[in-house]
Amino acid sequence: MKLPSPCHALWIATLLPFVCTGATIEERLKELETKVTQLSAENAALKKQVGLNDKGTGPALVTVAGKEKSLSIGGYLQVNGEVGEAADARFPANDRLLIRRARITLKGAFAEGFDFVFQSDFGNNSIGGVSGYRAQITDLAISWSKYTLATLTAGQFKTPYGYEQLLADTRTLTVERSLPNDSLTLSRQIGAMLSGTTADKRLSYAAGLFNGNGVNNGANDNDQFLYVGRVNGTVLSSDRAVVTLGANAFTTRDTGAFVGTRTGRGLDAQLVAGAAGLYAEWFRTHFDRSSGIDTDAEGWSILGSWQLVPKTLQAVLRYETYDPNRALSGDDTHLWTIGANYFIKGDDLKLSVNYLLGDPAGPLSDQGRLLGRFQVIF
Repeated sequence: MKLPSPCHALWIATLLPFVCTGATIEERLKELETKVTQLSAENAALKKQVGLNDKGTGPALVTVAGKEKSLSIGGYLQVNGEVGEAADARFPANDRLLIRRARITLKGAFAEGFDFVFQSDFGNNSIGGVSGYRAQITDLAISWSKYTLATLTAGQFKTPYGYEQLLADTRTLTVERSLPNDSLTLSRQIGAMLSGTTADKRLSYAAGLFNGNGVNNGANDNDQFLYVGRVNGTVLSSDRAVVTLGANAFTTRDTGAFVGTRTGRGLDAQLVAGAAGLYAEWFRTHFDRSSGIDTDAEGWSILGSWQLVPKTLQAVLRYETYDPNRALSGDDTHLWTIGANYFIKGDDLKLSVNYLLGDPAGPLSDQGRLLGRFQVIF
């Protein structure tokens, strides 16, 4: 008996199911066409998932080098334009364009409850003029966040002091934060912090210790730490309005430019009701000098917002005042900010315009400055 060739055997194996079922040639062709169509659709979907084009080429894929369960990369750009006078001491008196922030962010998480963030800025990263842009660390921290009630964070990150200061740079309602915030908060520091939430996330706390010598500075001017704490909670949450309150404080012993003990405290409140928002914040810092006269600095701000067109156009109005020494007269600054935010695609694509009218310390008054910002998050 002559055995079939391998090719004949393959055809027999392919056609046997159809022969056994008694399928006609038309039925078999229709079933094959259906399978080919399904395979083509699945292939197109897979190409789209991995970013391949019709030619089968696409971007190079970034793979995780370590053993973390997730890794993401992103960032944002903020390009500013300014014209007018110096509304307060932070601004120059000349017109300018600047890359306010240009940040790359890398985030990852491990299955054991550890996560990390590394963010670097390549832009101006300051209201004041900076020459010779260079890469600098903004955030670099490791967190153990297995329990929502107690998260441990170590590295360089924002200190838990001040509501507006803790807002993401991409979420602020004005082009620049208030003068009291920039003058009396503590910005980023190197340290360790314990934080958490409770009561169904209605109450949160944070407490930490830091070197106290500022951002990107691994030194400590003495053997004392900067101690910072904050609590905030939602006191009212309904379909009509949400009210939150916050309180924070710090103390530190300094032996650098200022020698003595600094203590600060602050309060803040936020009200959101439909299209309207109201945000208020107050700070006071006491300088207990080792020699000389003690001084107090104080500042507060109040900001109102209104959604003129839901999710598209927002108007803002803010008044603020800052006094670096309450014992002296004529050294305080008062500032009005009138502005609008145009959300092209939420905060991912946003255009902001502010007009500042300031009465800075000194003989000048009614100093106007126009600020514009285009923001892209990627």
